[in-house]
Amino acid sequence: MAKVKGPLFSLDARGKIADTLVYMGWKGLQTVRQYVIPSNPNSANQQTQRGYFSDAVDGWQSAGFSTADVTAWNLLAQALKAVASGFNMFVRYFVKAKVAGDTFTILSNVATSSITANACDISADIGSDKSTVCYYGTSITNMKESEEGAFSVDKTEVSLTGLSPATTYYFYLKNEAVGEAGRTGIYSFTTLSA
Repeated sequence: MAKVKGPLFSLDARGKIADTLVYMGWKGLQTVRQYVIPSNPNSANQQTQRGYFSDAVDGWQSAGFSTADVTAWNLLAQALKAVASGFNMFVRYFVKAKVAGDTFTILSNVATSSITANACDISADIGSDKSTVCYYGTSITNMKESEEGAFSVDKTEVSLTGLSPATTYYFYLKNEAVGEAGRTGIYSFTTLSA
């Protein structure tokens, strides 16, 4: 793929010319490449992979994510420096779990409550009795502290204690049961002053 400046004597060009060249934007660059007719393999493995993606999209749409959940998935994409949206991150983790033969558990409606100078309670809808762990820390790239969650009527609940006053904490929930996978995006809360 060649980078071009001022393609076709213009500032921007997109599309194909006579089934020979294709002009397009790619990661903010103007590029040109040879036109090729894409293959469409219809093997059993390809159909399985397409099924995983279809299931992931259905999972995103049926999860009932709140605005905070979507924002958390977008923050995860930002933390991983991915050129992707929160939706793309969800699909990535969902498909990765399916390829590994695991069941992907959707955690949604994550909420914080009872925030004090040194504690916070976290809850999330989980749908069934699953083992979840909350990873937390003071940076979106360094969440090494963990606390196991307790299951209670389709919800998982975690109580964090021993926190520093007037500090912003980031956290995510992850399902670590054998044969299962699932996680949330990255959320945050700020403890009260002492």
